[in-house]
Amino acid sequence: MKASFELAAKSSLDNLPRIGDFILDSTRGSGLDQRETFHLMTAVDEACTNTIKYGDSNEIEIKCDVEDGQVVLQIIDDGIAFNPLEAPTPDLNVPLKERKVGGLGIYFIRTLMDDVRYERKGEKNVLTMIIRRH
Repeated sequence: MKASFELAAKSSLDNLPRIGDFILDSTRGSGLDQRETFHLMTAVDEACTNTIKYGDSNEIEIKCDVEDGQVVLQIIDDGIAFNPLEAPTPDLNVPLKERKVGGLGIYFIRTLMDDVRYERKGEKNVLTMIIRRH
């Protein structure tokens, strides 16, 4: 099965439930189990929340390709250039009270996805996340 889905949404926290529904609808029949689907939903929510809160974007576009036991998802925005993969990995061994705020969302994205890539195409950020059925 190969299928492609697209969604464009105003860059607003109010649209996170709509984006979540889009991901669930798009990946139905993908073969991902509940855990893999939860991982994808968590990563997308983190990436979109960061884009909306800090990216100064007007719109978020999501492309979802379901193919051969994997989901390839792209989050595209017109915000300021930011490569989340260059963010430092948080030190999880430091006590919670002493940790710097931030960075865990990007850590979750890296950890939960099988592959994560970033590129700047023209005036747009493109974050590609891949999860494979295990």
